[in-house]
Amino acid sequence: MEFRQLEAFVATAELKSFSQAAKYLYLSQSTISSHVQNLEDDLGRKLLLRTTKSITLTPEGETFLSYARKIVETKDQAVLSLQQSSKSMLHIGASSIPSGYLLPEIIAGFKKKYPEMHFSIWQGSSDEIAELLLSDSVDIAFTGKDISSPLCESLKVCPDHLMLVTPATEEYKKLKENRAKISEILKYPMILRSNGSGTQFVASKLLEGLGIKKSDLNVIAQTNDLESIQQMIVHGMGISICSRFSTQNLLDSDKVITYPLDNANMRHFSLHYMNIKKSHPTIKLFLDYVQNLIDEGIYK
Repeated sequence: MEFRQLEAFVATAELKSFSQAAKYLYLSQSTISSHVQNLEDDLGRKLLLRTTKSITLTPEGETFLSYARKIVETKDQAVLSLQQSSKSMLHIGASSIPSGYLLPEIIAGFKKKYPEMHFSIWQGSSDEIAELLLSDSVDIAFTGKDISSPLCESLKVCPDHLMLVTPATEEYKKLKENRAKISEILKYPMILRSNGSGTQFVASKLLEGLGIKKSDLNVIAQTNDLESIQQMIVHGMGISICSRFSTQNLLDSDKVITYPLDNANMRHFSLHYMNIKKSHPTIKLFLDYVQNLIDEGIYK
């Protein structure tokens, strides 16, 4: 049994055509047919039922296909691994706001300075990204929530401010004109970030400071999709507590009304990394690059 026979069998079984398998593998149809026939002869089992109109798997073919597919996939992964080994790869996990508003500019500048660098980026909630870092699934975590572990160190990149954002309907405009208190506005329908979000964590602390429990809120929706939250506010569905970064595109429009919140609840977006890996050449290079950006005052 040879690998090329397995590859021909898998392609034919999945595409249900010798001619399509031949095109996929850049071989002649007769070569594909010969490989499959030789494989069946080696195994002493019929794997495919051939008719003039179709190709179907025999019961033995169904059983053998799952194993053959794994062998082919393992080979493809092994080749990819060898290709990637010649590249410098940095695995980064980022929560929604750093992922969408900070990281793209940082890695674009870093890539320009170090063209050989490549990135694998995972986006999730702050809690999910923290778990990825602690399980050594990513090299660096970029979140707006601290990671409480003696195994980690952090680099503060930039501060963030939370704002109360409301629709710009007549009802909310009147609240603004009448200088309504934040506590009064918070009685209106509320859209929250999902649990595990750094923004939601800080927002909860802020509400606690105002003596407001989550159970006191009129929560009508909860999601981690920032664009969805924006659109729900713009369409008058409710209010939300948002990062200044996620509402930058709306601040100069007449679609929303914003209220700055207490700076005591300001947080920082930070890079987190494992102590034992901070001297790793690729990680250190990235951290030094970001530190230079901070020293230059780019992120305030």
